[in-house]
Amino acid sequence: MTKRYPGIGIIGSEMLSGIYGMNEGIVDAKGTGIQHLFYDTFDLDLIHSACTLVKVGDTLYYGNRKETRSAHQSHMHPTVSEIREGFIMTDIFDMDSNHLNPHQIQIANQAFGYEDAKLGFEMSLLNKGNKAIDIEVYTYLILRNSAPISARIIDNQVISKIGDTFIGVKTNTSKAYLIEESPTGFLYRTTNAVHYDEKATEPLETSNMVGVLIGHPKQIMPNETYAFKWGIIFGKNEGTLQETLESYEIDTAKEAARAYWKSYLNSGYTCENKTYEDLVNINQIAIKSATIKGFVPADLTGHYFSEGLPSYYARDSMMVARAFLLSGHLKEAKEVICYLLARKRKASGEFYQRYNGIGMPSEGANNSVFHQLDSIGYFMKNIYDYYKLTGELLIHEADIKSLMDALLNCEKKKGMVGPEGGVNEGVYGPAFITSSNMFIYGGIKASIALLEDEHYKARLKDLNQNIFEGIESTYLEGEGYQYGYVNYHDDLVKKYDTPVYFGLLYGFENTENMKQTHQYLLKNAAYHKDGIGYSEQEYHHGPWIFNTAACAEYAFLNQDFETYEKKYHWITQHSNRYGLMPEAISADDENQCFINPLIWPCAEFVSASFIHKDSEIPFELKLEKGTIR
Repeated sequence: MTKRYPGIGIIGSEMLSGIYGMNEGIVDAKGTGIQHLFYDTFDLDLIHSACTLVKVGDTLYYGNRKETRSAHQSHMHPTVSEIREGFIMTDIFDMDSNHLNPHQIQIANQAFGYEDAKLGFEMSLLNKGNKAIDIEVYTYLILRNSAPISARIIDNQVISKIGDTFIGVKTNTSKAYLIEESPTGFLYRTTNAVHYDEKATEPLETSNMVGVLIGHPKQIMPNETYAFKWGIIFGKNEGTLQETLESYEIDTAKEAARAYWKSYLNSGYTCENKTYEDLVNINQIAIKSATIKGFVPADLTGHYFSEGLPSYYARDSMMVARAFLLSGHLKEAKEVICYLLARKRKASGEFYQRYNGIGMPSEGANNSVFHQLDSIGYFMKNIYDYYKLTGELLIHEADIKSLMDALLNCEKKKGMVGPEGGVNEGVYGPAFITSSNMFIYGGIKASIALLEDEHYKARLKDLNQNIFEGIESTYLEGEGYQYGYVNYHDDLVKKYDTPVYFGLLYGFENTENMKQTHQYLLKNAAYHKDGIGYSEQEYHHGPWIFNTAACAEYAFLNQDFETYEKKYHWITQHSNRYGLMPEAISADDENQCFINPLIWPCAEFVSASFIHKDSEIPFELKLEKGTIR
């Protein structure tokens, strides 16, 4: 049993997406609680830090930070760190008195997003000592300077504007202050304003960051628990935002959020695995919270950012769309599919691999992978599955043909299409990759089922026949399907590649060769007993969450339920403390993980949880060879 990884949670709602964490920080000094937050689009990062700040004596407590005047911070570690009811970020810190700490208190922090664009915060402080203590309590909100900021106080509520976004902050019966912060991530003026009582109320117009303090003093009696609640709302119209702020009921925010997320979960399928229902709901809510109007950020931790903002990968987004489809959230699935359909494509007709925060192509650096044709396969399979579930076809025939033309006209080797980077993003160079061609095959199959042009369909059937034969040529007896062929020589790349597990999930045949590959990979691609690795590469050396989930899903569809249960349980034991999934686990130290969390692994866990729910919609199609379901 590994330790639960410290890490970040995803916080958001219909129009909000951000990260929240008190176990570890992403931003620099003074950053805790919410550390990135986007509204409506992913072009402006609005929040550097958001949580509740408490002053007891000469000590400040905010998030996992403890700070005294003219001394460095120390990091506290929560005794409880979890997401409750699927959506309430919860961290509890216990401070026992000793010669370094005279305060015997417990601070519990909670935060949640809900409805179109609301955030709620609750802090409860328990005086565990035998004497009354005097405290000051404040909102601790640092607004980012991703665009010039204006801020003013209206009746002890704060209205600010960053770019074209208005932000309202509210508590009950407190006084508001505004602090002009430094222009960098090394902040000090907001906490100094509390330390030295230098708080100000003047309006601000600045290109620096801005601190928002709304709070008051309070005496807490022995064994008394005091609760402090506040909220933030977002909008594009100042008048409407002010009206919403006035009507925002702080005391009932959690109940409103509970109703919002219960309604969301009820709009999809019911999780039948009651043992893991809470974890499944946490990840369902996380992928919903991460997504805004169909834009799925690859991650929000900063690792896969593009031009300083979250990036959008066609491949990852389609994996998330499938999770929405399998869990019954068809509105969200449609939004994700349609967002990709609306993106600019290359002259060849194919998708770019990556888009930036405003949805424009953003290739480059280690992500310039020649082509990523396999995203066409994921996309068309999702188009087909959505059509079979709803009767609504989200794409015109001309767009299908445009995507198929990219496959018909690209380079071929051994019958397979390419060269491209695939899921592995070109680890062996430009290649004609077995797993990629499996997904492409499934996408072509879906296109054939949807098109009416018989002559064009015949060309696609020929293409798929050649792809199928090329894939089969990569099979080695006793070792399974191999990676594929590169463009710089003619030898088969004799390396395993566990994304082949996604082949069946996206429409490839359940061949006898794949069944044998499964048995080989169970023995030879395993780490830490039941985790599944990637492609023998050193990058994130060890088991990967979404590969392990794909293995579980493949096993389920083959009625290998023992393997399914083992892999699924292994994933549940390798989430972070908030219940979300990292990208991969270190082969050298099972207590170390990489990219924590990543949206795709969270989504693939959801897919593995609902694999029994309408997951395989049969194709009415026959090829000359192969076993068609």
